[in-house]
Parts: sequence; C-alpha cells; structure tokens
Amino acid sequence: MRFILTLLLILALASPALAGPQSTIGGKRLETDMAHKVGTGWPSTFYEWWNKGSGKLDWALGGELVYGPWSGAWDDPRIAFALYAPLRFHLWERERPASRTDLGLRFTPGLMAGSAAVNTAMVMARAELAVPVSVDVHPKLSVVTGGVIPIDLGWVEGSGFLGTIPLLVRLGVEIKGGSKTAPFVLMEVGPGIGFGQGNSDVTLAARIWAGTTFWSVIGR
Repeated sequence: MRFILTLLLILALASPALAGPQSTIGGKRLETDMAHKVGTGWPSTFYEWWNKGSGKLDWALGGELVYGPWSGAWDDPRIAFALYAPLRFHLWERERPASRTDLGLRFTPGLMAGSAAVNTAMVMARAELAVPVSVDVHPKLSVVTGGVIPIDLGWVEGSGFLGTIPLLVRLGVEIKGGSKTAPFVLMEVGPGIGFGQGNSDVTLAARIWAGTTFWSVIGR
C-alpha cells in the first residue's frame, strides 16, 4: 500500500495537466456519446451499455451473471442472472495544476432471479445508492474512491423473505489503455448487515472486479 501511494504521489507531481481516462466506475461524465463496459470478478461477470444523457446525467443498461453474494454478503445464489440500470449524476468538479477531482451520485435499480441451491428459487430486488469520486492523478491514470450502499430485498424458497444492507468503501483505478479503451480494477469492502426471519447479523461484505471500458468507433 505504501508503494502504491508513493507511486500515485510521484505521478501527480510529474503531471502538469490532467485529462485522465474516461470513467464508468467513477464520478466523471462520459466524454463520448456511448461506451461499453465489461468486467469479471467476485461475485459476478457483467456487461454495461453506457450513454451520455442530457445535462449532467449519464445512464446505462446492464446484465450480470451472478455466482456469489450479489451485494457482497448474505444474498448468495448458486447461479443467477440480474438486470439493472445505473443513473449517474455529475455533481461537482475541481481542477488543480496537478489533479482533477469529480464527484457524482449514482442510483442503480435492479432485479436478480436464480437458484439459491438445487431446485431452490430466489428473487432479489435492489436499490443501490453510490457516491463515486474520480481523482485524475496522471493523464493516463485516475483513482476512484467513494462509497456505495446496495440495499437488496428478496425471497428465497424455503427460507422466506430476507434483506441485506452493506456499507461499502470503494477503491479502484482506471487506466487510459489506448485511444478507445480504459481498463479498470475496482474493490468494494465494508460491513454487511443481513436480516430475515426475525433475525439480523453483520459480516464482512466484499466485491471486486477487473475489466475494461471501450467506446464506440462512431461515438463522438
């Protein structure tokens, strides 16, 4: 960790002007009309189709193959498929000679259906709220941080209704890999509150993905 922080400091001091890569996991607005994002890790593999909306809004449609706790803890399918629709609002930006910071607000409704065990169905609905932050520390590197709260409520056959509310801190990087690609790594970790059948508990919740964002050849 000390090495990573030292490297980021050196890059920041060495960068007279910051543009950074396009962002789909941070707080920056899209620069092109359209972008595609693919990633894999724990608990899922996903694809997202991003679009630049009007004003300060970016929006996307996503599909996800889920094979672990969808929120990072408790709602753990054997295998499931999810559909969701992120809405990201750009709230604030600040530019300095050696860095640029962008703050956003993202709301993501979603629905997951699948199997919790053999011959056992489960359905979960989600309302996820996130505050993504992008910090451009180099023309080819952006650090992503912030927080996210995925609120999941659903039903598992044989167990009844259950819910989970993780409180996750985000840490990741986006790298400008070429004229139309931006690889990324994102980790989210924190306490996960689970409840159901009159009981509640807290455990460690974690999600981690690696992937890339690429934008359309015809996009501007």
